[in-house]
Amino acid sequence: MKPHKDEGSTPAGVPHLQEVGYTVTYEDVLVTAEYLKQLKAEIKAADVRAKYGLFRTSLFYGNLRRWQRQGWHCEYESGPGTTHCTCGLVLNENGTADQELAVVISKNVQQKLDGIELEQIHLVRGHNSLPSLKGETVALIIDFIYKEDIIEYLWTAICQQCGDYEVEVKNADAKSFVKTHNRICGPVIFNKKGE
Repeated sequence: MKPHKDEGSTPAGVPHLQEVGYTVTYEDVLVTAEYLKQLKAEIKAADVRAKYGLFRTSLFYGNLRRWQRQGWHCEYESGPGTTHCTCGLVLNENGTADQELAVVISKNVQQKLDGIELEQIHLVRGHNSLPSLKGETVALIIDFIYKEDIIEYLWTAICQQCGDYEVEVKNADAKSFVKTHNRICGPVIFNKKGE
């Protein structure tokens, strides 16, 4: 983990989250098919009182796995002072000195994304790529809507580096946008991290 920096921004000039104390940590949130099968078996074997709790747990992890496979970065869980993204990034309200300071997207990019509904987690850099949960991504699929007239879910994706975005496109197109922007815009930010 990187130590706290005293400066107001990273070496690349990206500002840290303005609110005092925000840090970023990561957790392993990989949900495997085997784990879901195990939960299903536990539900079958459980007594009546335990079945509902196990069912809710399997529903939670089943949804998380589906969202990860769709590439959707969203707040899927929050607790006292924390917000969790589907990629494993955790935004901590009251971070400690041994945690990495949260870094937000630039004001210029925020202006380009004006009108797109963003969760606070979308403003923070350092997300893991989905569905692999490996490597950092600057492009995120952030929202979806179901269009009944075409019987299709349509997705919104943004690039945290350049501010480009696509609204209400098919999942394959949103994933292509993410892949393209990570290839084009990713090196700009990722290469500067090592400096």
